[in-house]
Amino acid sequence: MKKCLVLFIILLSVSCILGLPPQLTQKGNPQLYQKLIKPAKRILKSLPSNCKKEYQALLKQHPDILMAYLLAYESNANLCASTPETILSNYQEISKLLHNKQLSFTPEFFLSYIAKQTVSDEMITPYRQALLQDGLQSVIDSCSDELSLFRATTLWCVSRLQFKQTSGRDQTPLDITQKSLIGRCEEMQILFVAAARTVGLPSRPATAPWWAHMDNNHAWAEVFLDGAWHYTGDMDAAWYPDQTWFSGMIDKTVLILADGSLADQSDEVLSRGTYDTLINSTRNYAKERSRLVKLKVWDCSGKAASKVRVIPMVFNWGSLRALTALDTDEQGLLNFTVGRGAFYLSLFANNQKALCFIPSNSQDTLSMEIHLSVRDFEAQSQLMEFPSNPMQWDTQPESYRKAVEAEKQLWNRKTEDFRQTIPADMDSLAIAVAEECRGNYLALQHFLQAQSFVEAEFWEFLLMHDPKFLWQASAVQFQALYANFLMQKPYLSGGEEDLSLLSPTIYYEDLPLPFYDKNAKPRLYPEHFMVSGTAPRDRVKLVMLKLAKKHKVNNKKALSGLLTLNIAQAEKHLSSVQYRILACNMLRANGIPAEFSRIPDLITIFVDGDWEYYNVTKQIWENRSETSQETMHLWVQIEDESGIPIQAGEEQLTLCRYVDGMFYPLNHRFEYKGKGMHQGSYSRQDCYLQFGYRISESQTGFHLQPIKAEMADYTTVRFVAKNYHRTWNPANE
Repeated sequence: MKKCLVLFIILLSVSCILGLPPQLTQKGNPQLYQKLIKPAKRILKSLPSNCKKEYQALLKQHPDILMAYLLAYESNANLCASTPETILSNYQEISKLLHNKQLSFTPEFFLSYIAKQTVSDEMITPYRQALLQDGLQSVIDSCSDELSLFRATTLWCVSRLQFKQTSGRDQTPLDITQKSLIGRCEEMQILFVAAARTVGLPSRPATAPWWAHMDNNHAWAEVFLDGAWHYTGDMDAAWYPDQTWFSGMIDKTVLILADGSLADQSDEVLSRGTYDTLINSTRNYAKERSRLVKLKVWDCSGKAASKVRVIPMVFNWGSLRALTALDTDEQGLLNFTVGRGAFYLSLFANNQKALCFIPSNSQDTLSMEIHLSVRDFEAQSQLMEFPSNPMQWDTQPESYRKAVEAEKQLWNRKTEDFRQTIPADMDSLAIAVAEECRGNYLALQHFLQAQSFVEAEFWEFLLMHDPKFLWQASAVQFQALYANFLMQKPYLSGGEEDLSLLSPTIYYEDLPLPFYDKNAKPRLYPEHFMVSGTAPRDRVKLVMLKLAKKHKVNNKKALSGLLTLNIAQAEKHLSSVQYRILACNMLRANGIPAEFSRIPDLITIFVDGDWEYYNVTKQIWENRSETSQETMHLWVQIEDESGIPIQAGEEQLTLCRYVDGMFYPLNHRFEYKGKGMHQGSYSRQDCYLQFGYRISESQTGFHLQPIKAEMADYTTVRFVAKNYHRTWNPANE
């Protein structure tokens, strides 16, 4: 570590003279200290050598419970992407909070829900000091009780974030408040939880991974008030906790999940990871209307089945989607709480499986014995019920409504200020990009100063690509992306696959730091990624050989979490997810569009005018022989009970593969041929056809049909959609 960095850390350490409460010190709470210092040291030991010593020095300077927790409960991948100065900044602000506000919670509760640095999958940033300077200190100073503190904090968030659906990569609190002022529900969650923790309110992220009654999901925040967990959704309607747009839909849900770390004994813990604890928060919402599911699972031989993967599933966007994954104990037992909505359970262990439908009912306890089988699932046809729940809506005071409007006007003024900084003499396309950069315009300006000329096609790409890149990228990241655009021009076809080829990220990982060529020019990919093949399939083969030579899949030795490209390419051991992401990066570097697939071992590659699955573990094209690909043609006839034909949308009809207990939608679509007939051509394989339709927000129809590889070349499946809801447009003249 550089001497200046060591000196910087020591000086900051000496300047932080505020002592911690005895409950958070090694001497005052030795048992908790030992519980945290061991995983903290273990995580630091797993870091690459270029940052390991820096963090070890930080821990040595602050040998206490707070620092041990901050290092133990962030993924080592996130620590790699961050700096000791960032951790130290947050440490100092938490220490100041403790100095000004007496520790009124147990140390474990305080650490988990106030000291925790990250909220979701965003990078670690020194946001606490910045948010306090941006108005949260005034919020603290003006509030005398926790309810008023909650209301003032949500109001503060209104002028710093407005909802807009964007990509899945998480922004940090500083990205949101200083650059974009825009985010989806998970970013609303990130901002509020970060702000609440900064002012001393315990808060944690909560989610419905998939709604059961409609095609979508949602993320929001929970806050601890008056000794209990409450929830908040819309920032501009948060005068009353537990009152947001989905409050009347609580009984429709199956599972509501919250994220913690050092869970309390009162929490229903579903699973524990290295860095977090998954908590079942359903009972905090449904209360006495919750149901306790009690499972006893037997294997094929009639023995209690231990370590069986149990996956609650709901129908959403054309398929049964996993809400989470649980495991039976040594006696084959598993208990967990659910809401009133109907759902499925998928069970899997050692190639034995089961699929069970759980209907909606008002029973307090559902006791079930499930026997695993090696047989494929039989056809299913169910009407899934999702009851509503009573909800009393309270009216906000008029003064609060006016305060919300004032905060929204402040947001509008900030957005207008972004536009005022853009010179009027720029090219019209460049101006459009600059406006999309919002508060990150200076990074674009510095890029333009370093670039004498920018092709119009690059501006067009930026306008249709992920806007989060424009909000988050530095000037050198703009330069690296433009250099990649110029390099990829010979491979661009004008189709949608070009977006895949040019994108700087693969999945939800953060933007990579640029690499530099021999002329010190920033590049998106390192030079050693390049291969010499000419034909696309030859280049795929060479890329995969190079990947396998340098990197190995080893989930135990790999860093945890999503790695940025600059970190992943230097690691020998990668998780299976990281390995697939890196494979896509290497392929794109060589002019081959590639996308991450959630199906284990598979990615999708665009070759010969179409997307095909490729198995990165076996290094083979999936379901492709050396000469041809065996194809089956599937015809699906869909009609209602009266025989009237139905045209299914993409969110209703899907062909899926079942792997290790989960359904994975295949990258294929059906073509509607008219009169209720849908046609698709697919690689010959065992899979499952799923068809679902929303009858109302309280009822969904669902069909599942096994499709066997040995079926005829032309196979027809017929679905009758009971109670199918129709709306008729007026006939034209």
